[in-house]
Amino acid sequence: MLTQVNSTNAETIHSTEVRQRSGPMRQQKTKGCKTMQELNMRQIDDAITLAVRKHIPLTLSINNGGWVNFHSRFIAIQDTHVLLEPPYTNGEESHEFSPAEKVSFSFKLKHHKYLSDARMAGLQEITLEDGSAGKALALCFPMRMQRVQRRSFTRIAVPPGRIVRVSFWAGDKDNEPTSPTDGRPVWSGSVIDLSAGGFCCTVTGDKVPFLKEGQYVGVRIGFGPGQESIYSDAHFRHCDTSGQKNSLGFQFLGLAHTADGREVLRTIGQKMCQFAKSVRSVG
Repeated sequence: MLTQVNSTNAETIHSTEVRQRSGPMRQQKTKGCKTMQELNMRQIDDAITLAVRKHIPLTLSINNGGWVNFHSRFIAIQDTHVLLEPPYTNGEESHEFSPAEKVSFSFKLKHHKYLSDARMAGLQEITLEDGSAGKALALCFPMRMQRVQRRSFTRIAVPPGRIVRVSFWAGDKDNEPTSPTDGRPVWSGSVIDLSAGGFCCTVTGDKVPFLKEGQYVGVRIGFGPGQESIYSDAHFRHCDTSGQKNSLGFQFLGLAHTADGREVLRTIGQKMCQFAKSVRSVG
């Protein structure tokens, strides 16, 4: 692991600057079941500082004709930059990040997953603990950040009597086929469980889609008459044909990385809370 000498001092200096800039932290009141929270600058600083101190892993994501994820780790804070290990993928050094390139990143701390966007500052020379020279990826300190409760990524079943419809098609969410003459089929089914990470649905035997594991699909989920629908890109993960109905699993893609995607996460969190409340009231 790369670790910069005197990183603790850099954390302290930066933390003091942010406290002076943002003032006292205001306690945000949460009404009802709120699974996503917008952080203020003090909270962002606290999260990044703790992640650096513990050298927490993070995921960097770029949209290069589709979302691609790279893995890194927090090293230190220096001036207005967060220093990261050079990202690797499958054990090899990966994408060459360029200055001003916009990236999304996420990391986990305690009971939350933290989501943010930032600009790259480029590679920076650092001194390692053993005195040798090394390089770190410098990320501009983020000005906005949200956090999502990690329990949002645990699937919750749709309550009995509640119907949640799903349609999906090969391609991305913005290219839903509009008619049968489009040449691309649209499959439909009923959602049986849902989380911020994905969902399972059932389809009848004569409508099982010919999808390969990992195939890219667009998804539309409707929560009932008069309620909102959500759109997302997804990966097809598996198909279980052992029951009376075929069960298909999907993983959402890219929701944490755009404003529209994070709004979808908020909606999913609200629906999960409703499902849980319905189950408790029945029980």
